[in-house]
Parts: sequence; C-alpha cells; structure tokens
Amino acid sequence: MKLFFLSVGLLLNTVAWAADIAASGGWNRTITSGDLIAGAGTDLISQQESNTDATTLTITSTSGGAWRIKVRHTPGPWNNDLTLWIRRTSDGTGIGSISGGSGYIQVTTLDTEICAGTNDRSGISIQYKLSGLSKNVSPDSYLSSVLFTVE
Repeated sequence: MKLFFLSVGLLLNTVAWAADIAASGGWNRTITSGDLIAGAGTDLISQQESNTDATTLTITSTSGGAWRIKVRHTPGPWNNDLTLWIRRTSDGTGIGSISGGSGYIQVTTLDTEICAGTNDRSGISIQYKLSGLSKNVSPDSYLSSVLFTVE
C-alpha cells in the first residue's frame, strides 16, 4: 500500500494602501489503497479534489474600490510530477462584484491572478485539485504553502 499525504497551508499577504484579505481552512489529503483505480496492482486515480469550500476568503477595507486576488505556492517536500490547481467555487456575499477563477488555474511559484472584484466580499469559496498522482510518484508526505495576495 502506498501512502501519500498532501497538506495545503495558507499564508496571507496584503499590499500597502489596499484591501485586506483573510483566509480560513485548507486541505489535507492522504492517498491510500482505496485510491487505486481497480484494487491491488493497479495505478492510482490520477487526480484528487478537495471539498468545494476547502478555503474561504474574505476581502475587506476596500473603500468600495476594485481589487484582484493572486495566488502562488511554495512547495515544501514536493514531487515535480504533482501539479496543484485552484478555482473559485462561489461568489461569496457583499454589495460588490466578483469575476474570474471559476475554472481551474494551475498554482505555480509565481503570482497568478485567480479573480477580481469590487467592494468588500466575504465567504468566497476555494477548491483545490492535485493532479499527476501515479504509482511512479514515491510514497511520501508532500506539502505546499499557498499564498493569497490582494491588490
């Protein structure tokens, strides 16, 4: 039986004179023999998804202005065959608007915009996906810290 463990941690960052961002939640996933395609001797299911609300973002102190959220990750112990993806699964609530990010976007070590909006918003749900799983990926604990930035 091969065991994989993925943990997505959260870091927050804000830009001076801009909105504030808060995140709650994250994703931990242990891959076990139950994730084999058809039992012993077969390959692993190649991708795993978190709950649709694994992380919740809140944007405040916007003074009614526009903002955009960027994301990047800092892999800890990591296997380069694995790819982390993210998408926005809800608009959250608030008087402003939000757009973009409803389809999966690859999370890399570079800032990538996932969505943009106006005014304060709360309850923006985020989902993760991990792809590249196979029996060729060494069993180990893999970790990535995800950094959300609002500008």
